Amino acid sequence: MHHSFWHQRWQEQRIGFHQDKINPYLEKYLVELDLLENDRIFVPLCGKSNDLFFLHQQGYRVIANELSTLAVQDFYTEQQLNASKTIILGEKNSLPEATMSLWQSPEVSIYCGDFFLLEKSYLSDISAVYDRASLVALPEDLRRKYVKKMLQLLPKKIKILLLTLDYDENEKQGPPFSVTQKEVYQLYGRDFSIELLEVSDIAQQERSSRSQNMSYFNERVFLLTRV
Repeated sequence: MHHSFWHQRWQEQRIGFHQDKINPYLEKYLVELDLLENDRIFVPLCGKSNDLFFLHQQGYRVIANELSTLAVQDFYTEQQLNASKTIILGEKNSLPEATMSLWQSPEVSIYCGDFFLLEKSYLSDISAVYDRASLVALPEDLRRKYVKKMLQLLPKKIKILLLTLDYDENEKQGPPFSVTQKEVYQLYGRDFSIELLEVSDIAQQERSSRSQNMSYFNERVFLLTRV
C-alpha cells in the first residue's frame, strides 16, 4: 500500500484501528516475553498507541516506528510528553518517503518514517517485539517483504508477541487484513518457534460496525521465539 493511503487516513482521522484502552492481550501475555527491567522493546507501525506508554510504565525502554508524523505528534501531545526531533536520514527538503526522523523523550522513542528504511543499528539492543498492528496492516505481498526485513533487523535471540486477525476476505476488505494461522507459520516458521497462546472469535456485539455481520472474526495471539 502506498504511503499516501496512510497519510490520508491520519489527515482525515479515519483511524478506527486506534484503541483508546491498553490492549488486553498485551496486559495478559507481556510476561511471556521474559523481559527484565530496562530491557528494550520494539513496536513497529505503532500509530499513537497507548500501549507504548504502558510498556514504559512496566519498566521497559520503548522504541517504536511509525510512518505518519501526525500520529507521532499526537502520541506525544496526548501523553503530555516532551520530545526532541532529529532528522537521521534524508534532508528537510527530501520527499517524505525518503526521510527518517528520530523523536525522543525519556519515556518513548519513535523512528518516524518508512519501516523499510530502518537500519539494523537502530535496533541492535532490543530484547523483544510487540506487533499488534503491523502484519495485519499490510497486504499479502508486503507481509512477506515485512517479515524479510524484520529478519534482517532483529538480533538473533528475540521474542515477538504477535497479534493477528482472521476473517473471510470475501465478506470484507482490509486493512486490517486477514492473516491466517497457516500464513503465520509460512512467514515465520523457518526462523522462529511458534506458540499459539490464544484464539478468540470476537462476539458480534463487540465487533466494529464494519465487522458486525461477518460470519467469524478471529483474534489470535502468538509467541514467536527466534531459533
